[in-house]
Amino acid sequence: MKRLFTIILSAGVALGATAQNDCTNGRYMTENLFSNVDVTSAVVFGNNNALGGGPTDLKMDVYEPTGDTETGRPVMIMAFGGSFIGGQRSDVASQCQFFAKMGYVAVAPDYRVGFFFPSEVTTTLAVMRSMHDIKACVRYLKKTVAEDGNPYGIDPDRIIVGGISAGAIGAIHTAYFDKIAEVPSYMENDTAGLGGVEGNSGTPGYSSSVLGVLSYSGAIGDTSWIEDSDVPIISIHEELDNVVPFNTTEVSVSGIPTGLIASGSRDIHARARNASVNNCLYAFEGVQNHVGYLASGFNPDVKAAVIEFCGNMVCGSTGNCAETQWVGILDREVRTIGVYPNPATDVLKFRTDEVGTVEVIDATGRTVLNSSARLGQNQLDISELPTGAYLLLFRGETVGTARFIKE
Repeated sequence: MKRLFTIILSAGVALGATAQNDCTNGRYMTENLFSNVDVTSAVVFGNNNALGGGPTDLKMDVYEPTGDTETGRPVMIMAFGGSFIGGQRSDVASQCQFFAKMGYVAVAPDYRVGFFFPSEVTTTLAVMRSMHDIKACVRYLKKTVAEDGNPYGIDPDRIIVGGISAGAIGAIHTAYFDKIAEVPSYMENDTAGLGGVEGNSGTPGYSSSVLGVLSYSGAIGDTSWIEDSDVPIISIHEELDNVVPFNTTEVSVSGIPTGLIASGSRDIHARARNASVNNCLYAFEGVQNHVGYLASGFNPDVKAAVIEFCGNMVCGSTGNCAETQWVGILDREVRTIGVYPNPATDVLKFRTDEVGTVEVIDATGRTVLNSSARLGQNQLDISELPTGAYLLLFRGETVGTARFIKE
């Protein structure tokens, strides 16, 4: 099953812009071009009402390559995952470091999260909160160039919006959910009070348009929102992902059906191809994991694809994959194991019929807990884990996974 289809990229489809004069000496195409990164933490870029009520500041961390002299650099915004329930901007520090060391200015923004009972309306509202906050971050960055002397040395016309899992969903909607006419009928009244598709999270008067999208296991509410001449997108996704669907299906949050239908990467890219939108999809065939390609090290095939696609995009051209690029990474069948209680607070229990090891992986693909597992009843102390969504990964003669929420 291990195979990698040959990557077929067109010879750089022009985006209507000339090549950037900073795209020299391997910049944006070379991993670790810079050795170190400077981080400016907790910059306030907006404010809006928190899920639990009351105003809350929205902050971002800014990652810049140490010693860089360029003053018009592209931006990679990277939004964290966590099922819109948990997560924090520090969760994407490794991705921001990765891009900053190639010469980008990388930005990890807040967006509003919190526990909610999943339904069609509440889940849509969670997506909209993330979208509104990411759009406000884009607008704020553009405002810093126009009014504040460009303190981060960025090019406001070269902002890529990306994210992991829930963060990818927010990023995709930031780019493609851009018309009032696209608002679902059941959300029309709520949307008006929330500030329409742009939202009320800050810096009105500036555009929230972006150069492109990087999605690690994301989805969209309606693929028809992707239209001719929309911005390019590259996506990575496991084919049997049971957290964010690869195809079009009903969305569940922690196993609770919501009644909300969403389309994952397979159908996003089918629509993009039909709409002549430059795009590439890398899919892991037969794999049930969720953002597993970011766990235990960045999958090298994915890394190379992301570097090339995004590097070409910020330098005035992009590739367009002729078809889905399938990557096989597992030879063993993956099964689902039961965990309880779910949601859990302090202790998570599970049973296995063999001896092995177990990892707890957060929404960014980072292993946060390791343990051995014995035959029969097992339990894990999860009291120190932050609130959010997690994957339990068991490895023995077989591989088993389970999803759970830490309250």
